[in-house]
Amino acid sequence: MRNILSAALVASCFVSSAVAAERPGSLLVFPCFDNGRGALTALTVTNTNSNTTSNGTLLAGTVDVEFVYINGTNCAEFNRTRRLTPRDTITVVTTLDNPNQVRGYAYVFAKSPTTGQAIKWDFLIGTETNVSLAFVGETEPWVFQAASALGTGASTDVDMDGLRDLNGSEYTKAPDRLYVPRFWGALAPLGSLTLISLSPAQFTTVVDFLVHNDNEETFSAQYSFRCWTKTPLLEISNVFSSEFLATTNNNPNEVYIGNIGTMATGVSAVPETGWFQFDGSIAYSTAGQIQDPAILAFYCDAVLGFLPIGSQIPYVTGERGNGDLLGQSIFPDTN
Repeated sequence: MRNILSAALVASCFVSSAVAAERPGSLLVFPCFDNGRGALTALTVTNTNSNTTSNGTLLAGTVDVEFVYINGTNCAEFNRTRRLTPRDTITVVTTLDNPNQVRGYAYVFAKSPTTGQAIKWDFLIGTETNVSLAFVGETEPWVFQAASALGTGASTDVDMDGLRDLNGSEYTKAPDRLYVPRFWGALAPLGSLTLISLSPAQFTTVVDFLVHNDNEETFSAQYSFRCWTKTPLLEISNVFSSEFLATTNNNPNEVYIGNIGTMATGVSAVPETGWFQFDGSIAYSTAGQIQDPAILAFYCDAVLGFLPIGSQIPYVTGERGNGDLLGQSIFPDTN
C-alpha cells in the first residue's frame, strides 16, 4: 500500500456516508476536493483484481489508473497516471498531488498498462476523505462500470472521441433523478450541495428542485451553475430555511429527538426539516442545448449552521445517457 496521508488525518474520527458501497467499477468520480487553507482531501483507489499470473512483462491483474482533476471554476484538467498491481491500493492527499488547483472534483479511470487506452476493468473501488474547519467526513465516489457488452480489458472509448461517455455503450449511464432524504432547515446553514455537470465545460446547467417540508407540502426552486459548484442550500433557495418552513403547514411531530437538540445546541426549538429531489432541466452554450442533462451530486448536512453531522451521495432513480467526462466543445456530444 502506498499511502500519502498525514498522521493527523488518520487519527480523525470520520462521519461516514449513509449510502452503501457500490459494486467495483472502471470509472470513479470523486465529487469534491478542497486544497484551500484549513482543508484537506484524500482520495483512495484500490485495485481488487487478484490475478498474479505473469503475462511475460506484467502480472495479469495489473492496471494503470489516470487521476483527472477538474478545476471547479473553469473545468481545466490536471492529470496523473499511476500503476496498480494486483490487490494494490494508493491514497493521495490532493494538495500534494495537485497543488495548483484550489477546489473542484476528480475522476479516476482504468487504462491499459500497455496501450494507455481507457479499458473495462470493473475492479476499482475507492473512498474520499474531507477534513476542514466546517466538516470531517468520508464517502464513496460515484462508481460507473464499463458497458456489459465489453470484455475485461477491452477499450471503452467506443466512438474514439477521447471522452468517458456515460451512455451505456462505454460506461453505465448517469442517474435521472436524485433524492436527499433529509435536510435540516436553519437560519444560516452550512449544509451544502455539490453539483457536477456532465455536459461539456462550456455549458451552463439548470437544475430543477422539488423541496418537501415535514408535512407533505412541496415547493419548487431552480439553480444554474457551470462545471462544478459547492453551494449552501440557502443560496439555492430560501425554501430550505427554518424561517420559511415554519410558515408552512408544519407537523411538529415529524421530528422526535427529545431534549437532544437542546443539549447539543443550547437552543430549545427543534429545527425544521424536509427532503428534496432534483434533476437537470436544460444545459446550454452559445451554440447548442441539451435537454434533461445528466448531473451528479454530493450532499453535506449540518444542524443550526454550525454542527456538521453527515454526508452522502444522493439516492437515484432512472437513467440518462447524455453525460460524459469531459467535453470542452460548445456543441453537445451526440455520441
